[in-house]
Amino acid sequence: MTLEQFIGAIPPWIWIILFGVLGLVKIPFIEINIWSIIGKAINGEVLEKVDELTEKFNKHVSLEEEEKVRNARTRILRFNDEILLNRKHSKEHFEEILEDIDMYENYCNTHPEYKNNKAVFAINTIEAVYQKCLDEKDFLAYGCKNKDMDGE
Repeated sequence: MTLEQFIGAIPPWIWIILFGVLGLVKIPFIEINIWSIIGKAINGEVLEKVDELTEKFNKHVSLEEEEKVRNARTRILRFNDEILLNRKHSKEHFEEILEDIDMYENYCNTHPEYKNNKAVFAINTIEAVYQKCLDEKDFLAYGCKNKDMDGE
């Protein structure tokens, strides 16, 4: 008699009782969760699909995060261009860009593979002009020209 024949010869109700007892009785030195084994056997395919979907979701989240950082970098560069063209900016607009800078720099610090050589000088300019505007209390009302860059 093979193992399959032996297992098939045992009535189903005995298996139910056996699994029920094994699920309730815990032997201290044997850490086997019979319900986990049964669940994995029944749901193996579903668990594989869940793992597959989780991997796809994580990749999507990563791509979305990188897109947000790219957009922040674009706003930083555009804002810097506006400063260089002597456009006026409110304190609130500066603070929005400073939030973009924080997000961009945090992402660059936690993702060393991401290229960060495109906005370094723009960030330095924005921070210097912001500090100058704070010191002079001169934001939108009088404009915020970067006189040091104009040679004045």
